[in-house]
Amino acid sequence: LTLLNSGLGQWEAIGALMVLTSAGFVAIAHVFIRKLTHTEHTAAIAFYFALTTTLLSLLTLPFGWVWPQPDAWVHLVSAGVLGGIAQVVLTSSYKHAPASVVAPFEYVSMLIALTIGYVVFAEVPTTPMLLGAGLVVCAGLAVIYRERQHLTRPAARAIPPPC
Repeated sequence: LTLLNSGLGQWEAIGALMVLTSAGFVAIAHVFIRKLTHTEHTAAIAFYFALTTTLLSLLTLPFGWVWPQPDAWVHLVSAGVLGGIAQVVLTSSYKHAPASVVAPFEYVSMLIALTIGYVVFAEVPTTPMLLGAGLVVCAGLAVIYRERQHLTRPAARAIPPPC
């Protein structure tokens, strides 16, 4: 309701709600991936993740799906391959570090996307976009700092200070 009263149009508000919903589902998926790394191989997790998302994507067929143009196939296949590699690497990272340590590093993708948008597509980031990105990056750095403090504190207590 607040989004609808914020001056955004109906579709922009729906888009914002969908992004927030997506963020919630991504967070849940990351927790599940972290749990799965204890019992499953990284490649198996990435494979079943890709298979599941592909099958679920087929549910969009009745809603205006069109056959992609030949040049779009190159982009789609490239996005799929790069996304698959990213999924394998991300899954591996969850095997070696807690989710609270790994997650803030994903914010780098936002900065890379801003850079690619600027360099490749000549999209100039707006001031609110840069402020929001800065806020998210600062929050991620704060989480990393806090986790580092939390992880190093028990070790510091276990070793007596030198005389």
